[in-house]
Amino acid sequence: MAGEHKKSMRLGSMFSEIIPLASFFIVNQSHGLYMGALAALVTALVLIVVFWVIEKRLARFVVFSTLISGILTVTALMTAEKLFIKIQPSLFSFAFAAVLLGGAGRGLAMMKVFFKTQFDLPDRVWWQLSLRWGLFFLIAGIANEIAWRQLSDDDWVAFRVFVMAPATGLFMLAQLPLTLYGLRVNEDDRLAAQLSDGQHGEAHEELPESHDQH
Repeated sequence: MAGEHKKSMRLGSMFSEIIPLASFFIVNQSHGLYMGALAALVTALVLIVVFWVIEKRLARFVVFSTLISGILTVTALMTAEKLFIKIQPSLFSFAFAAVLLGGAGRGLAMMKVFFKTQFDLPDRVWWQLSLRWGLFFLIAGIANEIAWRQLSDDDWVAFRVFVMAPATGLFMLAQLPLTLYGLRVNEDDRLAAQLSDGQHGEAHEELPESHDQH
């Protein structure tokens, strides 16, 4: 049951990224950048409610990213300033890069804070993932800053959907071997601990018999 629950949480996190982005792209094509951003926000909020009803818990990563998106999208609509939409990926990326790299620099695995309910990994693996994702977010933020300055609204949206989204997916897949290694190490440690406990239990059971013989 625990494994199924964590798998469901991981799928929820994935869909919470893909579906709002798809909504953004589709609505932007017909109603423009503002309505596209609003559609993405509404979709993200609906998904949060749906997964809360199903799972009774939420991934902190999803909640944090949706909160940032909501604040900036509402600000953009109130001020009629597209900049608040276009800098969302940059602020999101730079914020996470600062948290992850800052934590890694102090020996802290900040990825564990966001994803510990979804993965059970050794601390050293969490630290490596924090460092890698921190660098990825830093590069992604710089890429977005260049893109929105150089591209038209529609081209920038296409860049988000057809360049950055696949790049994120590929980078995520590239971390799979390390993640699987961490899962395997933890499973081996649990089996070793269970075996050790079993041997200690057998030893304690044999002690009274040995005492009776004397």
